[in-house]
Amino acid sequence: MSIADVFTVLNAILGFLAVVAALEGELEWAYTLLVMCVLADGLDGIVARRFSRRWNLGDFLDIMADSASFGLAPAVILYATYGDALGHPDLGISGAAGRALVLVGGGALIAAGVLRLARFCFESRADKRTFLGLPIPAAALMVVMSIMVGVPGLAVVALVLVASGCMVSDLYWPKPLGAVGGVTGILALLLVVARLGDPYVDGLGRIAGALAALGLFWTLMYILVGPFAVRVLVSRGLIPDPSSPEPPDGADGCATPPR
Repeated sequence: MSIADVFTVLNAILGFLAVVAALEGELEWAYTLLVMCVLADGLDGIVARRFSRRWNLGDFLDIMADSASFGLAPAVILYATYGDALGHPDLGISGAAGRALVLVGGGALIAAGVLRLARFCFESRADKRTFLGLPIPAAALMVVMSIMVGVPGLAVVALVLVASGCMVSDLYWPKPLGAVGGVTGILALLLVVARLGDPYVDGLGRIAGALAALGLFWTLMYILVGPFAVRVLVSRGLIPDPSSPEPPDGADGCATPPR
């Protein structure tokens, strides 16, 4: 194991704790723990780049941890939050119909997430500055931020279905490196600190709400603008066209190289 792998394992443990918190009815803790998963996932990448080393185990660990933290955990949180009451009674959605919609949304999130991770595991592209399909942490972050700011349950499920479609699409998103990744990390860190300190410091709850709204806006902008940003970067020659065919040079990601 490398130092980066420690943060990957931490990501998986935090995802497990988020599921436990959701099942125990501690939804506020579940939301916070999922944001902490995003922080651990980001630290994993930062440490890996800092030490400039690749570890075969780390490639597999990333996929396994992300499946738990950003696939299973947000789906369980979604059901724990809206499983009994989705939307307003005036919408004409019964309890059974609402529960079914939440199950469909959670199932779509998990299915698209594992498909997205499997494709990432075996995709082979020379350009490492883009993702084929929406990254699963962005989808998970959108789910928890939407719930935090009080977006209606029906709208959250709709956003989940859209994000699920984006994960398995043939669109490209830029990797959140540099300023984009920095802003995401800072917002997530400040949000976690504000939520953990809310019971002890007056006013932190309002700050946490504002940070959650800002985080949701930032995440939605990444989801919506990402594919267009890639096309602009390609047209200006700043990055190679990720959709251009490449010679087969073996699988990338966590695939086992040929002997």
